[in-house]
Amino acid sequence: MRKIVKTCAAALMLTCMGGNVWAAAATASGCARPADMNALKTAAMQQRLMVAALSCGESQSYNNFVRSYQTELQASDKNLQNYFRRVNGKTGTADYHAYKTRLANSSSMAVINDMTGYCASAKASFETALNAKPVLTIFASDTALDARFVPCPIQTASTTSDEPAAKKAPAAPRTRPAQKSVPAQGGGVAQK
Repeated sequence: MRKIVKTCAAALMLTCMGGNVWAAAATASGCARPADMNALKTAAMQQRLMVAALSCGESQSYNNFVRSYQTELQASDKNLQNYFRRVNGKTGTADYHAYKTRLANSSSMAVINDMTGYCASAKASFETALNAKPVLTIFASDTALDARFVPCPIQTASTTSDEPAAKKAPAAPRTRPAQKSVPAQGGGVAQK
């Protein structure tokens, strides 16, 4: 009986160690944890609304949005910075800034391509955010992300060795920082 208990304990310990090694490998590969995915989506949603403030005359709505969700926006932005630093310590800060710049540029192109639709969608988003006041992560949850950001696989304690091995998450995107910093233009729009 004692031998069986020792064997089971050793098997459990090896399983846990293997899970920890697998989780560390997934983290090193650049996959995004749930908090990272929320931060990526929140940044995308916020940049879209900021462009709407500037392009659609929604500055007051954007300022109200930022004031209403200030604490959550700041925490999310900190998570976003931590994600990029974790993925690549050497260029993490530059990658963070490049990501936010790409989001703003993408939103600006969307305005150019369909200003009426973009502004109508942004106005509806402002109304939802300011009138229904959902939790920020829920509000941003439907925001589309670039396919390069892959969620980390979820490892459960009930996974057995009979199940197929999880696919390795692709490496996080490597971005080049902007050559020259350009100060934000906004004419009174609150920014972080």
